[in-house]
Amino acid sequence: MIGSLNGTLTHLEDAFALVEVNGVGYEVFIGKGPRFSLPPVGSSVRLYIHTHVREDQIALFGFPSPAHRALFKKLNTVTGVGPKLAFAVVATLSPKAIVDALILGDVRSLSSVSGVGKKMAERMVLDLKSQLDDLALLVGTASPGETPGLAPVWLDLTNALSGLGFPEAKIRNVIRLLQAEAEPDSDLNALLKLALQKINQC
Repeated sequence: MIGSLNGTLTHLEDAFALVEVNGVGYEVFIGKGPRFSLPPVGSSVRLYIHTHVREDQIALFGFPSPAHRALFKKLNTVTGVGPKLAFAVVATLSPKAIVDALILGDVRSLSSVSGVGKKMAERMVLDLKSQLDDLALLVGTASPGETPGLAPVWLDLTNALSGLGFPEAKIRNVIRLLQAEAEPDSDLNALLKLALQKINQC
């Protein structure tokens, strides 16, 4: 499974980018409508990848951050939302704007995305309602009654723990614990060491 690509942007055509890594060119879907900011062709680029597998096709979807990719995955679980529509949402709205809209039930903001009607936006809010704490933790947005704001180091820690296979609930709990206990200037390595010591207690 490809999680990210770090290479040279060699070509842009239609809805795809070609990223060359160690002599291999990967065709990555980046959308036809609003696009993430990409460097000029010939420049270095890093994309976080979701590998979408169907019986007749393997497609790579590229995102500028883990938060964009995680929200894409969440949206893609909503009934009636396919990968192209989920991608359109995260390419049009920022991660924080998406989570804020889901928390507040802001159907108008969600339905501003091309292809998302009012009923679909309402379904997104309904289907993801139980996951708002996890989504808020991911992008540094506070859901009602939760701890606001994640500095980049906390987001990096969340991604590191997720990459090690820990469940989202445990990650969320240990992050809250460390936010209360850790030194304010702790770096990622120190926080990760503490998290690994405490996460099984959460």
